[in-house]
Amino acid sequence: MMRILAMELRRSPLKWWLPFLIALDLAVLFGRSQWWIGVWPEASVAAQVPSFYLGPLLSAAAAWSAGRVQRNALQDQIAVASRTRWKVESVQLAATVSYGLFAYLVGILSAAAVSYRAAGPGFLWPGYLLLGASVLILCTGIGHMVGRWLPSAFASPVICGLACFVVLAATAGPSGLGLFLLSGPPASTSSARAVGVRLLIACVVVSLAVLVDRPVKVERTRFRRTWQHQAATLGCAAMVAALGLVYGPVGPVQVRRPAPPAPLCTASQPKICVWPEQRKYLPQLEAMAMRAAQLPPGLIVSPPAFYERGLARSAAGESFTIHEGSMWEVAISMSILIVNTSTPSCIAKNSDEQEKVLAADFELDSWVAARITNAGQPADIHGGPPGVDQEEIGRLIKQPETVQTAWVEERISTIKGIHCG
Repeated sequence: MMRILAMELRRSPLKWWLPFLIALDLAVLFGRSQWWIGVWPEASVAAQVPSFYLGPLLSAAAAWSAGRVQRNALQDQIAVASRTRWKVESVQLAATVSYGLFAYLVGILSAAAVSYRAAGPGFLWPGYLLLGASVLILCTGIGHMVGRWLPSAFASPVICGLACFVVLAATAGPSGLGLFLLSGPPASTSSARAVGVRLLIACVVVSLAVLVDRPVKVERTRFRRTWQHQAATLGCAAMVAALGLVYGPVGPVQVRRPAPPAPLCTASQPKICVWPEQRKYLPQLEAMAMRAAQLPPGLIVSPPAFYERGLARSAAGESFTIHEGSMWEVAISMSILIVNTSTPSCIAKNSDEQEKVLAADFELDSWVAARITNAGQPADIHGGPPGVDQEEIGRLIKQPETVQTAWVEERISTIKGIHCG
């Protein structure tokens, strides 16, 4: 069987397209973003994303390869061959999948190689990688099935490729069928049951692809083999239906992860704690903690600790997420907690006074965030609290401490001077 597979690999047109598949995988991996480098779960999801593009290409290739028998009028030779038709089809489909998985594996190894030094102990998370593999297998199986029924050398590959791409884009995202993910925060992990169901469905579809065929005339002596073939086909179809019924109840493909007993925290106070997989950000967080400790004493009071989402024992203690490696997002979340701790909670009696409270509060939030990061709002981040001039805040943090302290006192006095309702 391996000798036949090797022959099919040599005959497959994908051997000429393999460099393109690898280049596409690497282009998607590194061209989409690179902030994931050094964080194992994020790197795992990033390595899985290229399956969204490789899957439709494999579907088109499988449709073209599966139609060769009909296009070359080899049905009679296959029917009387010593090996049953499904074995021949299995080898053909396996060759297509092998090329796709090889390109996918190159991307996986590349993601691991660039992450190893910064990420530290650990490795890529297999659940996310298997999710991507299930997409490749599923798309290949669908393409092979269509190619056997519609052996056109042009229409079938085009239809399969476009259909798989459109369906994946429209329905297979995290909020849909969950066949691919775009981010892998350490607070979440893949559900073994959900990934297992998707992988099993892909394998069953592949089985149907090699078993289901156009009705053909067979000799009476081959009736028993045909009956077994039909029974296997019906069994696979029933399994697909059963798996479809449990697809929803198994839950989402990404679930909340239990917090580790000892999160990774800064040595400086206030303490900033993150998941161990986020260790590459620790030097930046250490510097942010030191700057938070240098905020004007007596005016600004900081909580003793800040926790990344999923680490705190209660939702009230969760203070920030690291979104796409942005420390500004972390600083904004910290600044809101710091300002809330430093100023009284007040709802003004009328809307005019409430607007003054909100304006002062928003300005303090932006100033604290800028002080923590030692920079104004990054140019690639648009928007922000309404009414706040971020450029002015960026200039303010360069002023002497006395000037900034007076500015802070004015805002805090505005908040404290409001008559609460």
